[in-house]
Amino acid sequence: MKIYKRRGFKIIASIFLLLFTGLFAVDMYVRNLLIPVCDTNETSNVAIKCPFLAIAKPSTKNRAAFLRDVNKAGMSRTMAMGAAIQVGVGQNGIWATLFGKAPDMYNLEDVHGISHCDRYNRYLPEVEQMLKEREIDNQVTLQDLVEVKEWIAKKERVEINSASRQETALLFGYAGGNLRTKRVFTEDVILLMNGSVPTRGGTMDVTLFQKVQELAVWK
Repeated sequence: MKIYKRRGFKIIASIFLLLFTGLFAVDMYVRNLLIPVCDTNETSNVAIKCPFLAIAKPSTKNRAAFLRDVNKAGMSRTMAMGAAIQVGVGQNGIWATLFGKAPDMYNLEDVHGISHCDRYNRYLPEVEQMLKEREIDNQVTLQDLVEVKEWIAKKERVEINSASRQETALLFGYAGGNLRTKRVFTEDVILLMNGSVPTRGGTMDVTLFQKVQELAVWK
């Protein structure tokens, strides 16, 4: 009996066809999702929009090289892989991501679910001033960062999305924020916002990321 007439072959072929069709549908759906359009008159002209990636400057040769460099900069491989896939699918589609294409860190403003206009580094002078006014013993609280983010969102006339909340969690955690006191040194926050390595901290994993998000209180 010819192999293509066998029951097992037909079942495998049917499963493959269903997977292919499903992935194709998801790919088309993601590519047509709306992306926030930000005001082009930005106060910040930074090339890399994410402060952490500005520090890591990961290779874009392929995803493996990207993950290696991100991990070297202090992010756990699990968290880095999740971010790479989410950004990769939004930028390049499912097929390119499956075959290991790296995310484009210079084009983060065009990714659904990741892009957000209310970034701290769009308002660096104002943000630094607000944090300095709020600090006690050279530290600010996680809630201070939340309230500054809400101020930026109001300025941009946008709703704070999950990616924007995650930016706050990443900022607090990677800058060395203390989960018990919910405080972080202002100097380290400002360094990170400017794409520089904070004096304290410098590591980030899924557990820390989730705990910071749980502690933040949003309106």
